[in-house]
Amino acid sequence: MLHLAPVAAELARRGTVEVQAVVADDAEEGALRAIFAGLGADVPIARLPLSGWATLAGHASRKWRALKVPRLIAAARMLSRFDILVAAERTSTLLKRLPGRSPFMVHIPHGAGDRAKGFERRIGLFDHVIVAGPKDRARMIAEGVVRPERCSVSGYIKLDAVRAMAARRPRLFQNPRPVILYNPHFHPKLGSWRRFGRTLIEQVRAHDDYNLVVAPHVRFAEGLSASERRAIEALAVHDRVLIDLGSPRSNDMTYTLGADIYVGDVSSQVYEFLSEPRPCVFLNAGVERWEDNPSFASWQFGAVVGDPADAYRAVVDAPIRQAEFAAKQAEAVEAAFGPCDGSAIGRAADILTQLAEERRTARTSRTGVVEEAAEPPLTPASR
Repeated sequence: MLHLAPVAAELARRGTVEVQAVVADDAEEGALRAIFAGLGADVPIARLPLSGWATLAGHASRKWRALKVPRLIAAARMLSRFDILVAAERTSTLLKRLPGRSPFMVHIPHGAGDRAKGFERRIGLFDHVIVAGPKDRARMIAEGVVRPERCSVSGYIKLDAVRAMAARRPRLFQNPRPVILYNPHFHPKLGSWRRFGRTLIEQVRAHDDYNLVVAPHVRFAEGLSASERRAIEALAVHDRVLIDLGSPRSNDMTYTLGADIYVGDVSSQVYEFLSEPRPCVFLNAGVERWEDNPSFASWQFGAVVGDPADAYRAVVDAPIRQAEFAAKQAEAVEAAFGPCDGSAIGRAADILTQLAEERRTARTSRTGVVEEAAEPPLTPASR
């Protein structure tokens, strides 16, 4: 939501287009209202309809993500009424393959990482893509995912939003030790938790030098049973080791802005951490020949460790070695985010306003009059 809501808020403030936000449930609506309140915005929020058979499909699978496709099918008629639909995920491209009218669809990716998944072919189904920085635009064009005229650069919307909403952040710990953020990905092969996680926690607990925040990618906890979740949370130590398996603080940059050292694998959150260049360590769970692979470009920003026994030593050495990586980190963040000068939200709003005007002009030239949409005209819906 922090990748989309700030743009919806800016468009609503300007008043040049009508804006509607669309969510799936109570939890999403509550989270979105909190963001809009933090931005001082008044944006109407609607619910996606859900048919009875879609509900049954979701209950049968017992996984909320299984609801995405049936919910989109049930909502297709509602969503087709918008002139522009803005989405941060890609399942929504299903609307392009359904019969009937599809809205003009714009993609704002949720992150600016390097994994190949961030450059998948479904992105080409969008009518326009707004990426954070020149790095992603260049790679999408080079890999034939989008054409140059259908891809724009805005800057990193989430970072600007977090800074705009920043209140006084509470300390993560009450003691003065430096803070390590361990941010494992959920990917079963690329994520480092199974090979490194418990060992790293034990190593930190055995010393008295650092505090540790364990905050995995929010999808990490999806596949955990209740007993597995309890076992991981039991590794926490009061005022020493904090375990967060998916609270809002996992997404709102509380940890990436509050930590002193980043330890991770393939999560794009490393770029959020490096919005202020600091020491990094990367845990390799078994990837070979990663050095020239663009999907692991972030591993150039710190030491890469393949043996769990070496992880803590690499963390201790990271501040000493930071001078080796600082320039490359700063260069990479500029390529990923563009200038972090607070202009990203406004730039994204400018792009969407221009796209709306182009569509309005095109309709006028075809018919000689401006056609009014059934409901509501020129509306970016954020999901």
